[in-house]
Order: sequence, then structure tokens, then C-alpha cells
Amino acid sequence: MRVLNLLIERFSTAYLGGIAVDRVATVLAVLMSYGMAHLFRLIPAKHPQTKHVFSILATVLLFGVVQEQTVGLAHLATGALGLYLMMAALETHRLMPYAVFLVAMAHMSYSQIRRQLSEAAGEVNFDYTGAQMVFVIKVTSLAFCISDGQKDSAQLSAYQRKNAIDGVPQLTEYLGYVFFFPGFAVGPAFEMATYRRMINFEGSRTTWQQLNVRAYWTLAAGVFWMVVYVMYGNEYTFHHLITPAFAQMGFVAKSVRLCVSGVVTRAAYYTAWKMSEGACVLTGLGFDGFGEHGEAQWADISNVHITKVEFGTSIKELIDSWNIGTNTWLRHH
Repeated sequence: MRVLNLLIERFSTAYLGGIAVDRVATVLAVLMSYGMAHLFRLIPAKHPQTKHVFSILATVLLFGVVQEQTVGLAHLATGALGLYLMMAALETHRLMPYAVFLVAMAHMSYSQIRRQLSEAAGEVNFDYTGAQMVFVIKVTSLAFCISDGQKDSAQLSAYQRKNAIDGVPQLTEYLGYVFFFPGFAVGPAFEMATYRRMINFEGSRTTWQQLNVRAYWTLAAGVFWMVVYVMYGNEYTFHHLITPAFAQMGFVAKSVRLCVSGVVTRAAYYTAWKMSEGACVLTGLGFDGFGEHGEAQWADISNVHITKVEFGTSIKELIDSWNIGTNTWLRHH
């Protein structure tokens, strides 16, 4: 939709201080996913295949059309199918997850190197490697969970037992998981078991209303940080720290600008992660079973805990609260 992105470019130039078109298109796609999430949850749990297909088609629209990532979508679709065949062919082999990991990482490395070379030549306007990072986490996590499903439960950690998968899933379920539309471009990443619980969840009217509140409060947080980034993103940048004007500032002024520049830079990530998280919550993602009294329980699917990042009292707390999906992947797989 080249016309759409020309309109986005003009809008960004006129009202957003010239923010890159791909970033604005990503925000637009995430906002559109809220409406699609409402449609998605109208599909009954007894029709899981319909939910999987809806998720796949929504990603094709949002990522392939709105964000104009057709090349990236083709790369990820080809990678997804190739890795699925690997998992199916090597399902019972103990080295299967490692083979999937190596191939997925090699493909992503190719994409990253290609992007860097294209950027040096000034030929890159849109970039799919962010989505590919989420893709790699999900597909490699699935491979390890399939392997865990074949082991004695006594050998597994509590996390592994909870997320172990009994065999390679059907192709439509696999693609619905990998191409889950609200979090495809920027995350959060999550396990196949989490996806399955969401697909099979039938919530009451009250439960969905509670989810609406959670989702739109999360969206509001994303919008707040978007406003911060739009208003101050051009003024408070790390690039300014190497200018002669910065060199002439006093120590206190330098310290303040350094700290504020960090907050404003992180605001772009807070915007994307929180907006995407809200759309995922709206679908019921994070459902974690029912409690003793029949109440729905919810797992934390957030990719960032903002207050702990900004006001953390230790490096460990900061690291544990930033890019949580990646940290979970590294810790358990």
C-alpha cells in the first residue's frame, strides 16, 4: 500500500517531526491490531483452526501490506516452513532443537548483515529484522519444548514441565503461533503452551470486560511514551552528546542531558512494547488456567517493567525488567 505510506510520510513530516515512516507504520499496524483482536476473540474456542487462520491472515495484512514488509514476510514464511520441516523430520532426535537453533540464527544473521550493508548504501527504508528476532525466539523455544516433551518429567525444571509440547503441532497451529498478529512485529515472545491456553480460553462477559480495561490501560501507557518520544525525540538524543555544544556544558547539565536522553530513547521501546502488549492482552493471551474458586488466572506477558527499569536499585533488577521475553528465552532454553 504505497499510497498509505506516502500519506504516513506526509503526516509524520507535518505533525510528528519527521519520525521514520517505518516506525509510524508499525504504530499504525499495532493500533489496527486492537480492532482485529476484538474480532479474533469472537471466534469460539471450539473452532481453533479458524483462529489460527485469522491470525495468519491478520499478520499478512498488518505486516505485509500496512508496513510494506512483503520481502520480510516472504523471508519469515520461508524460514518458518523450512524449520517446521526440520522439526518434523528430526522430531525424536536429541539434536533437533540445536539444529533448529543454528539454522534460525544463521538466517537471522544473514538478514542482519544484509540490512547493515544496505543501510551503508542508503537503500533501506523498512526493516524486518526486528520481527525476525521475535520469530527466532518463538520457533527455537518451540523446538526445545518439543524436545522437553519427550523427556522424563523428573529431568525437567518447573518451567520446562509447564511448557513441554507433546509432538510437533499441526501446520496451521504452528503458523498461527509464529505469525500471531498482535505481537508479530515487536513482541512479546511467548511459548506455544501459552498460545494454546489462549486459543482454548472461553471467557465470561465479566472476564472480557476486565481484559478490556487492562488492555486499554496498557495502550494508554504506550501512547504516553509515544507523546514523550514525539515531543522530545529530536532534541534529546545520544548523538547530541558528541557535539561541541555538549562539550561546553557544565558537569550537572551534562549529567541531566545524558539521563533525559536515555529516558527519551527508551520511550520508543516503551511505546512499541506496551502498545503491542495491550493488543495481546485483548485476545486473552496470558491466560494461565483457573484458580480454586474458578477465577481466571493470568501470567505476565509484559516485555518491560518500566518503573523497575527507570528506578531499579540494581543492575540485575534493570536487566530482569528489560526485554523480558529475550531474558526468559535465554534463561530457560
